[in-house]
Amino acid sequence: MRITEFPLGDLTLGTITGFGYSVPRIVVIVFVALVLGIALAVLFWLTVGWSTYRSVQRTRRDRVRDDLQSELLDHLFEPDVDWEPWVTGLSGTEREVVESLLDEYLRELDGSDADKLRGLGRELGIPERSTRQLQSRGEYTRLSALTWLTLLREPDPLAEVNFEPQTPRERASVARLRYESDDLDSPAEGVDILLGEATTQFTIFGQDTLFQIATEDPVALFSMAADQYQQWSISLLVQVLVVCQHVGSTVTSEDVSWVIAMLEHDNEPVRAAAAQALGQLGWRTDLRDDLLGERLVMDPSPRVRGAIYEMLAAWGDSRALDLLTRTLETELDDRARLTGTNALVEHSDRLPETASAELGATWAWSSEHAEYDDRARKPRRVSE
Repeated sequence: MRITEFPLGDLTLGTITGFGYSVPRIVVIVFVALVLGIALAVLFWLTVGWSTYRSVQRTRRDRVRDDLQSELLDHLFEPDVDWEPWVTGLSGTEREVVESLLDEYLRELDGSDADKLRGLGRELGIPERSTRQLQSRGEYTRLSALTWLTLLREPDPLAEVNFEPQTPRERASVARLRYESDDLDSPAEGVDILLGEATTQFTIFGQDTLFQIATEDPVALFSMAADQYQQWSISLLVQVLVVCQHVGSTVTSEDVSWVIAMLEHDNEPVRAAAAQALGQLGWRTDLRDDLLGERLVMDPSPRVRGAIYEMLAAWGDSRALDLLTRTLETELDDRARLTGTNALVEHSDRLPETASAELGATWAWSSEHAEYDDRARKPRRVSE
């Protein structure tokens, strides 16, 4: 291809030569502009058409929503509801509205009402559709299917398609589905689904799922963590420690040395989370004897020291409270001292007379706010 330029008055035109043809450059420019103009016009009308279509669909759904909601609730309160005749007469738009209502109600209701609504979901064919979606290549399509199966308490499609979760979100969804459906052989199986191959952090939903399952068997969580914690990322380790903090009070003789080891971790959030988790285990004398030492309150991080102070206060024995009080006397960081004093107020009536002025002022602040919170939480008497 060759471009030839030649003068024409004050303009410089040229030709584009290729494949044996010579075309003036102005013709090419006009052609390209025309194509772009047509493409933009088509795109504009497609956008307008799609927006109009969606608006019409939304209007149709809004128009029938109130009536369908009333009909659904009428059927729901029937003693022996049969959803088939009602579902058979629904149009495509009406089925979409009913599914949105079903999604909303299944998240809010439980008991026999929820069981009846699950019957509606089966009549709408949602389990069959979700089973097909589990084989989709798109993660969000699979997650949508798992969400519906969880709401409907339908774990069987997992086995039908031999579904294997591929992402942390899917592992959490599968674990939640099987947990909510009472399909787990034991809580330990649910913990294994979540953490067996995990290396990176969960979403908040995944962390909540781990908490729900571990509440029934904290030992399973502590045991798996002891075996695998070194393979986890910092964020996942912190998430697991936070869950251990809330479920660890029933752990008796199990090995928690991995939590103790985390007090020496290089990462501040990990050390703080480990201290908070150990705060629930203070009734174990073996831990108090091994852990209670000056080195714990000498951590260079104010954030970690604050967590250690809360741990000592949660233990609540005289030795721990004495160490906490003495350490707060020399605490230079205002926030750490306040955190420790807030925790100490919950377990002690007064400070030693030899307390420093700084600690005394912080104590007065913490005591005043603790008293205010206590009064605010007390139910008010209704005057007759």
